Amino acid sequence: MNYAIAGGAVVGAAQLNESLLDTITRRLRTGWRNLIDTLNQRGQS
Repeated sequence: MNYAIAGGAVVGAAQLNESLLDTITRRLRTGWRNLIDTLNQRGQS
């Protein structure tokens, strides 16, 4: 089964599914980035 993604080439279904490791690392990076952004916010007085 092939999918056509707008602005990209036709890719197979296997290439659309990212690995579990990719998912975990992406979520960890997003979480750390959100934590850092939260800690860097200035307090409101």
